[in-house]
Amino acid sequence: MLSLRGRAFFDAVKHQWMKSTRFSLPVPPYYSPDYWDRCYKDMDPHDVHEWGGLDFDNLVEFRYETILHLGEVASNNEVLEEGVDGGGLHTSTFAECMDVSQWSTPDEALEKYQEMQAIDGNNNESILLLGCGNSKVGEQILTHSFTGPILQVDISSKVIQLMTDRYAKYLEDERSIKRMDFIVDDARGLTALSPESIGGGVFDKGLIDALHCSGDVMSMDDSGNNKFTRGGRIPQGGDSSSDIQQVVNSVHKSLQPSRPFIFFS
Repeated sequence: MLSLRGRAFFDAVKHQWMKSTRFSLPVPPYYSPDYWDRCYKDMDPHDVHEWGGLDFDNLVEFRYETILHLGEVASNNEVLEEGVDGGGLHTSTFAECMDVSQWSTPDEALEKYQEMQAIDGNNNESILLLGCGNSKVGEQILTHSFTGPILQVDISSKVIQLMTDRYAKYLEDERSIKRMDFIVDDARGLTALSPESIGGGVFDKGLIDALHCSGDVMSMDDSGNNKFTRGGRIPQGGDSSSDIQQVVNSVHKSLQPSRPFIFFS
């Protein structure tokens, strides 16, 4: 797989050759289900790959830096001015960022899930994992006592079958109340999900990176607006038809109002 450092090098070279539409660099077709099916062809249900080496244990509590640009408003309503340091190191948690409940034990989380389902099925803290691959993040979210359910989506039917085999206990055990589900779907459309059905949030720690590596680069037009271009050329239909923009649109459609979409890069 192409590393992000390698991708940065490719982008730097591309910028020097933007004027030539005949110039291109080889990148894997990360947007293609056939490509991913081939990747997973020789794997078994117990194989695990965590994009970027991150698993959920790294995300339960984490540190991050706030970066502001000139003219932006910080949380304390102060506008960043020239010569002022807008950064700052902070500590947060997955529960805080996603604004979902974390209970003391997995059993307590299961009880809370049953209570929520009994009251109103639309009142949920479902978490959608985009491009789940064969990551263990979904399982780790449940073992860290989040309510769920966990919906895992991938474009590869092969890896969804592997994950279904790995987590048969969550899918078949009556006591689990099926708090984990796997869906073959394209994140650029998410046609298998009903609008505003995700009441917890959407989480991604690799899909946006993969699509970016597959050829999309972000540039700025003459009006100062961001555009996603493929190989230095705006795709047919304008920037709204780019893979990344389509993912953002489908996520927005699937989320309930005010719910977060968080991705790590």
